Amino acid sequence: MDDNSSAMAGSDGISVHSGFPNPALDRLGQAPRLALDLNQVLVQRPSSTYLFHIAGHRWSDQGIQDGDIAIIDRGLQPRPDHLVTIWRDDNFIICRQRHLEAGETAWGVLSAIIHQYR
Repeated sequence: MDDNSSAMAGSDGISVHSGFPNPALDRLGQAPRLALDLNQVLVQRPSSTYLFHIAGHRWSDQGIQDGDIAIIDRGLQPRPDHLVTIWRDDNFIICRQRHLEAGETAWGVLSAIIHQYR
């Protein structure tokens, strides 16, 4: 057996692969979640998190585009600079917490945006 073949076949019969690593191997022996689980990265409170499709171009200067997916967390306490969703004129809209009109309350806090390129 030359050096290359010995590197490919370990003593326990498991082959060793080179190249791009499998990200799931980071979690071997742990809970059955993959290391690249977007829910784990983007959703901190599953029971209070909602997903909305963005319609319109009002927030394009902030990087929020028509068709993006907004992740809204109702469990977060809004701060004045946060983008929040409110219910106005039979629609959910996004605005800054500090710009709410009298009597309006935030329905949830925008915690992330998912933008798909294709």
